[in-house]
Amino acid sequence: MKPASVTARPGRPPDPDIEPRVLNATLEIYAEVGWAGFTMDAVARRARVGKAALYRRWESREKLIVGALASLTTPVMAETTGSLREDLLAMCVRTLRAQQSRDGLVGLRAQIEAKFYPELFGQAMEDLGKQWRTMYRQFVLLAIDRGEIPQGTSPALVLDAVNGIVVNHVLSTPIDKMPALLEDAPRYAERVVDFVLSSIGYRPAASEGATLDTDGAPT
Repeated sequence: MKPASVTARPGRPPDPDIEPRVLNATLEIYAEVGWAGFTMDAVARRARVGKAALYRRWESREKLIVGALASLTTPVMAETTGSLREDLLAMCVRTLRAQQSRDGLVGLRAQIEAKFYPELFGQAMEDLGKQWRTMYRQFVLLAIDRGEIPQGTSPALVLDAVNGIVVNHVLSTPIDKMPALLEDAPRYAERVVDFVLSSIGYRPAASEGATLDTDGAPT
């Protein structure tokens, strides 16, 4: 007599959304509390994932935060407008608004904590910074080729000047004043960009309608 067949009971099917859900929860929590307050328990609760499943994919909180930071990408910028001023204005506005996003706060925290935990945050921040530098450096080099700025102008100094002013201004602006700053983003960007360009001998391309006077103001 043949033994009765036993139907195998299927196990719990794998969760196809676990990775993006966990990485999203990781970035949210890190933005809120930084590295000192970051725990796997908090991520598991926020992502609605069992701790066992979490540890199967990421063996430690260190590996999890590295994976989450690696998932950040620099938004793809449109091709150059043919004007360094217009390119920098777009960059400035984008940077200003990005600082108010979750990913912008994550980036700020990680840049600071990379100084204290270089073995943990250093490579991820370097990779992210390289994306940003590669994208915008080309705009400055093209402006040199067009004769808008002098030969030998350092792309790094131009970009650091614009980006540094914006980030510092965001950090020093009171929370209750941020909505007004964001609303004024295009006009604030003009002040910053024209200030930087006036210091490097910028001359608009012939096709541009506006020029800068000796004080760097549009005329």
